[in-house]
This record gives sequence, C-alpha cells and structure tokens, in this order.
Amino acid sequence: MSWSHDLAERIRRDEPLPPLVGPMLSAVTPFFRLGMWRRMQSPRTRLDAHVISYGNITAGGTGKTPAVIERVQQELTQGKRVAVLTRGYGSTSNAIPVVIQPEGDPAEYVDTIGDEPALIAMKAPGVVIAKGADRIAAGREAIESFGCDTLILDDGYQYVKLERDENVLVIDATNPFGTERLLPRGILRESIEAVSRATSIILTRCDQSKSVDALVDKLVALNPGAPVRRTIHAPVQFRQLLTGNSVSLDELRGKQAVAACGIGNPDAFSATLAALGVDVTATRASADHQAVPVNVLRNPLPVIVTEKDAVRIQNPPENVFALEIALCDWQ
Repeated sequence: MSWSHDLAERIRRDEPLPPLVGPMLSAVTPFFRLGMWRRMQSPRTRLDAHVISYGNITAGGTGKTPAVIERVQQELTQGKRVAVLTRGYGSTSNAIPVVIQPEGDPAEYVDTIGDEPALIAMKAPGVVIAKGADRIAAGREAIESFGCDTLILDDGYQYVKLERDENVLVIDATNPFGTERLLPRGILRESIEAVSRATSIILTRCDQSKSVDALVDKLVALNPGAPVRRTIHAPVQFRQLLTGNSVSLDELRGKQAVAACGIGNPDAFSATLAALGVDVTATRASADHQAVPVNVLRNPLPVIVTEKDAVRIQNPPENVFALEIALCDWQ
C-alpha cells in the first residue's frame, strides 16, 4: 500500500494523522474552494440531448456505479440511444475523446476507457462510452457519430460547465460527509451546502447505517425540493472468474475468504461480505481503480473481488470470485 493511499484511508476513516500533516493539508483547502468557485462562474454549455448527471460531493466510494448502470439499463429499455460521459479513471490518456460502443469481453476495453465504464458496458449492452477530459466534446461526438439522445454524465456533480436536465447526487449513508472537512484534509469535494444543487438524491448502503432517518432530515433541510431515495447494494450471486459460472450466495457462507479490491470504500465491501456470512480473514485494499495484485489472488482461500475489480483481472486462478450486486430500494 502506497503512503498516499494509506493517508487517504486515514482521512476517510478520521484516524489520527502524523504530526503537522493535518495542518499542512488544511492549509491547502482554500485552493479547493477557489477552484470550485471558479468553475461555478464559468459559462454553461447545452448539448442537443437529455443530460443526466450522477455524482458525489465526497471523494469516491459512494457506490455510484450501480446507480448509473440501473439508469442506463432503464433508458436503453425505453429505446433511448444512450452514451455515458466519463473521464475514464485508470485508463490511458484522455486528452483526445474516445467514443466507442464496446462489444464482447469488457476486459479488452479497460485500458482504453477505464474499469467502471467497462463494467457499465458489460451490464448494459448497446451503451456508447464517451471518454475524455473534455466531456462536452465527447458528448458532441456521441451525438454526431452514434445519434445519442440521452447522455449520462458519470461523476459529473462538479463538472458544472455542461448543463444538465437532472442532477442526481449519490451519498453513502455510512459516511455521508466524513468530518465535513474539504479535500485534502477531509473527503468533501465541496461544502455540504452543494447538496442544494441536486434534483434528486440517492442514499446507498442504508442497511449498513444506523442514522438514515437523521441523515434524510439533514438532506431535506439542505434541499427541500429533492426527493431522497433509500437504497442498498443487494448481493445477487458470486461469479467464478475462471469459468464464468454463477455461484449461489450460500456457497461461501460460513467459509473463510479474502476480500480484495481497488475501490474507494473497501470497508463497505468487507461489511457486505460479512453480512452474507463470509468469514473475511483479511481485506487486501489497493488504491481506487488499481488492479488487484496477482500475488493477492494466489491464495489457498477463496478470494472475493468486486465486479469493477473483476474486469481488470486476466487469467484468474480458480479460487477467485466476483460478488455481483444490484441497486435496490430499502424499506
């Protein structure tokens, strides 16, 4: 684990930091405030499509991808021509937009478009992936080249230069705002007052939180007009990566296993496995969007990864399984 990843995990968990590190990080906070203020003053661009933004006000780990997949599937079912606009974290250079309609094995596209877009393409066949730092240019190309009439802006809450018709804010109910400190001292990308820009709010992992009602009250106070949807990441099944075979959730219940992932909130993944009755002996966490190391996969115990991690794994050992989940309403 790199020192930067270790530091980020300490900040996310609100653990003590080395001497002077906290004050040094706090000193940088005004630059983040200034950067967001400047973005809010920039002119907005309207594209000739229905634009739906999904995003966070915290740094990663809210479980946004299942929500994006759900909406993409819904739009495709309604006959829409859908493109997901993404920066493609963990992919190759995004200076020039890459706009493709992936087919076949998603692993073939990971380096080009990133792990989350590859997973979205696997779960929603027919979607167009438009990757690039300039998501306005990528969106235009998706419209011109593929006739897309619906654009889903992934991780777009702070990408305010693109005008949107819907602004969906995804919040992790287990750690909604961290310590309410801004990056880099905390996990907030902007102050909690930014909740007021949302047209709707999705709370994830409500089953793992003991204060959902209080959180909903706080969100309603910040944005009375935005409906709040309570959801969980419901486990569906395991999938053995070597064979592609489905494995029931009961198959690993009561058995020892290693949790391995490169996601924004590894604790939530381990908690999900524990709730399924899996005896998680260790959690091997890499930085978000980083591949699970091969030596971690080579283990006498079953190794369980997320679906996002699975798309990066080539030639997996037979002991590696992916946990498949779906976004479901809670209560």
